[in-house]
Amino acid sequence: MVVHAYYEGDARVRRYAESLAAAGHQVDVLALRDRGKPKREPLRGVSVHRLPLSRRRGGTLRYLFEYAWFTLLCGLVLAWRARRYDVAHVHNMPDFLVFAALAPRLLGRLVLLDVHDLMPEVYCSKFKTSVRHPGIWPIRVQEWLSHRFASACCFATERFRQGALARRTCRADRSIAVMNAADTTLFDAGRHPWRGPERPGEFVMLYLGTVSHRHGVDQCVRVLPLAVARVPGIRLVIHAKLSEAEGRPMQELQDLARQLGVADRVDIRPPLPLHEVPAVMSRASVGVFTPHLDVHIDMALSLKVPEFVAMGVPVVAVRTSIMTSLFRDDEVAMFPDGDLPAFADLLARLHAEPDLGREMAARARRFTRDHAWENEFAGYVALIERLLGRSLAVAARS
Repeated sequence: MVVHAYYEGDARVRRYAESLAAAGHQVDVLALRDRGKPKREPLRGVSVHRLPLSRRRGGTLRYLFEYAWFTLLCGLVLAWRARRYDVAHVHNMPDFLVFAALAPRLLGRLVLLDVHDLMPEVYCSKFKTSVRHPGIWPIRVQEWLSHRFASACCFATERFRQGALARRTCRADRSIAVMNAADTTLFDAGRHPWRGPERPGEFVMLYLGTVSHRHGVDQCVRVLPLAVARVPGIRLVIHAKLSEAEGRPMQELQDLARQLGVADRVDIRPPLPLHEVPAVMSRASVGVFTPHLDVHIDMALSLKVPEFVAMGVPVVAVRTSIMTSLFRDDEVAMFPDGDLPAFADLLARLHAEPDLGREMAARARRFTRDHAWENEFAGYVALIERLLGRSLAVAARS
């Protein structure tokens, strides 16, 4: 496994790696190294190798440097160890990280590219432009080359897969969608039943993830003045993904809260280790997913939504095409992007009718059953077995 991220914080990579290790395979992960972390560490049967590079937010040049340097480091490691592995599974972003597996590919090994996000759409979202803009063409070219270089591609949603097929960057027989489903061994409502806030009268909106304009956390702040009269105990709790690196967006969010007179109702807390997230979710009144709609957001599913659903926490979300394709209106409370009165109405209704939230959450568990990780992982294993021409179970015993 190769991923330009901190391994512990990437639930998708961990699920693959730990599932393979549990089946008896030797799994090595090449990842970024956070401060205070050892160079090498065994975690739940997975050997994690942290390379001497950490993640830092910055401009385009910083991203390009970081991506290129990490690709080179991984390429050197994989060139040295190429004969050890049957499969090199590379996770985007960036797509071109897959070229780190050049040596294994030349030796005839299977190279998978796991597409967490479609890069052209992500950069269109970041820079608020069209996929046809000349500045996006280099990203589309590297996407095409990367997808074609890989033996096969896995996509985080079927919408992403269909988008790649439409652009002819991958082949239907060499691609599969592996849904971003919650890890129910961790997000277990039985161990952490939804109880709501500890303090009586509180109503906690919980946001977990990246703080930026396109992720729409500002909508959770802007709704507070509209909702406070109907939900007196309302508070917004934010656990940012990378608090030290959030920088200007976080400061703008705090400034907005002060301007609107709701700074005392916004509680910004440190990032959470993955194993602590379920307990925090169980103390929320609602989980929120409120991005600003654009070409990427409309087709991207935040993993936090399936995780809230698995934990039995009611979800309030912006209505996007991916959300409406996966959830019904009686499972997730949805409102149009920017419609703050509608957002406030949903919060007030869930506060006034606690049973409504419980019923919605219970119905939404249907998604967890339909997209259980066991089923998604079985499809992934089937793809590898077909491409390798042999059973992984046999490989694990040999």
